[in-house]
Amino acid sequence: MNTTYDVIVIGTGVAGSTVATKAQKAGLEVAIVDERQYGGTCPQRGCDPKKVMAGISKIFDDAKRVKGLGLDGDVTLNWRDLQAFKKKFTEPVPEGTEEKFNSLGIRRYHGTASFLDPHTLKIGGHNVTAKYIVIATGAKPADLPFEGFEHLVTSDQFLEMEELPDRLLFVGGGYISFEFAQLAARLGKDVIIVHRGRNVLENHDFEMTNKLIEHTKDLGVEIHTNTEVTKVTKLDSGYKIDAKKFNHEHTLKADMVFHGAGRAPNIDHLELANAGIEFSKQGIKVNENQQSKPHQHIYAAGDCADTGLPPLTPSAGEEGTRLVRHLLDGETKVPVQKPVPSIVFTYPALASVGLSQQEVREKNIPYESESKTITKFFTYQRTKEPGAYVKILLNPSTGEILGAHFLSSEAEHLVNIFTLAIQKGLTKHDLKSVLWGYPTAESDIPSFF
Repeated sequence: MNTTYDVIVIGTGVAGSTVATKAQKAGLEVAIVDERQYGGTCPQRGCDPKKVMAGISKIFDDAKRVKGLGLDGDVTLNWRDLQAFKKKFTEPVPEGTEEKFNSLGIRRYHGTASFLDPHTLKIGGHNVTAKYIVIATGAKPADLPFEGFEHLVTSDQFLEMEELPDRLLFVGGGYISFEFAQLAARLGKDVIIVHRGRNVLENHDFEMTNKLIEHTKDLGVEIHTNTEVTKVTKLDSGYKIDAKKFNHEHTLKADMVFHGAGRAPNIDHLELANAGIEFSKQGIKVNENQQSKPHQHIYAAGDCADTGLPPLTPSAGEEGTRLVRHLLDGETKVPVQKPVPSIVFTYPALASVGLSQQEVREKNIPYESESKTITKFFTYQRTKEPGAYVKILLNPSTGEILGAHFLSSEAEHLVNIFTLAIQKGLTKHDLKSVLWGYPTAESDIPSFF
């Protein structure tokens, strides 16, 4: 069966949904396809469910710290109840997404799409042709180069587990490992993180990640850096993990081993060679308008596209918007210059925007650093929060913000203020001159400098 459309979108996440919705509203005939449930990763298997769980974990942690200060009684963290609450947010997503597309008249397909030629996709028993094709297939857990890799449990599976085992080992020191490791530790589990590099969370400032390591270890999490997993063996009960650190062999054991070692573009199934589409390990090669090479009628956006932006939801939204404006109106833009904030939803949360200290040093950019422990600020004293820390990198001549890094319960909010400051070229003097509402985390900003 052959069908023709103006636009076919592969993927129903942030980028794909943005393009499909705006193109259909503009009068084009649009079809969309997904190999999984409609809605994409963020609201079902990523940002949103993770934030729901992290939020309850934070309340639990706060309650323990302030017990006897006006709050009495014992509070426990329950995995089954946490899962049930999370599902109230995730379970409506697929049906709601399909209903939205249906109400707009977007034709919906379910299944794996692959290229037959530059204008034709095969979706099950359908051959579907379009003037424009948009690839927004997101990312998947990266393949890891050791025997027994197939035994690792993914973040998707972690979020659906009915019970957590007593001993968990996370391979990789990325944000997924730290977020889930802290949650498991607060549930009373024995947790290990094994990371082959010297520095965990390598896209963040290393001083800040070292402080997060200290907080995570205080929860009882065992963290091994410079340690490479070489083999995972399934036992009658649990798993044996062989690892190497500085040429010394080590053996660890766990009831379950989790994948937290990064993600890769989800493009293997697309048969890109049939369309001659160029790609790299970072994804489909595109220009500033999200057009692929060499076919300008084929676009890519989000985590599957090699744009140089961090693979985060704000990036996917920006890329989807750029893409559809070019597709509909021919609007051309320069490469994205906007700063993209990144948040690790541990507790305390780690949030960063702009340059890290290692980056300004590598690029020989003049800078000055303002960093301090802020636990004695009223914002954190009132809930006995330990270890709150801030680090701001500045242009020494102008006072402009080069980078901002936070580790605290307020990090996710403060980072947005500083994202705006960097985007608008504000200086520390501009931020100090604002009359912030008091007492708030924002009213602390003048004291950061």
